[in-house]
Amino acid sequence: MKNVVFIAPPAAGKGTHSNKLKEKYGYEHISTGDLLRNEINNKTEIGKKVKAVIDAGNLVEDDIIIKILESNLKSIAGKLFVLDGFPRNLNQAKKLTEIFKKLNIDYEVIFLLIDEQEAMKRTLGRIVCSCGKSYNIFNEDFKPKVEGICDVCNSKLVKRDDDNEESFKVRFQTFLKNNEPILEYYKKLDKLNVITVNKHSKFVFEDIEEVINGNY
Repeated sequence: MKNVVFIAPPAAGKGTHSNKLKEKYGYEHISTGDLLRNEINNKTEIGKKVKAVIDAGNLVEDDIIIKILESNLKSIAGKLFVLDGFPRNLNQAKKLTEIFKKLNIDYEVIFLLIDEQEAMKRTLGRIVCSCGKSYNIFNEDFKPKVEGICDVCNSKLVKRDDDNEESFKVRFQTFLKNNEPILEYYKKLDKLNVITVNKHSKFVFEDIEEVINGNY
């Protein structure tokens, strides 16, 4: 089986399918955002630097993120993983390729393709819980069992402030602009697998399984 680098616009289901890979095949779910927060919470030297950068309203340098990510990949050596939310720019993609070569990691890039209207519909229907679980009132597969209540912890579900039409359109167009060179880069490396997600999530996951098994 192959390790996975997920690239997906807002509301394409990246989190949902990352969790499915984790639950069904034991994949480690790596989020660079979570890694940075762990460094901050553990008050490591890197964590202190990251906190200072974030508190100043700046973006964390690529080299710092890469260093933390490489350390994490070494710590889970031999385990399958899905990388969520990284790379976010071409420099990060190239640095990631260097790490994978150094650590002899076999991988595939999966781009979840969704049209803007479908993505916006999903976004406007999304409700979330403080425990991290998310649902969608417009999708029968992702509705909570009890309206407005989390299936996992019974807490009240709420709508995120940025889940509105104006904010969504900005996020979606920004994603497309920033990721075009990344997708082209992985296409040239023959690592890019494009999966259309405008269908039942069950069939999307079946396509993902074809990729990780080398059959796509």
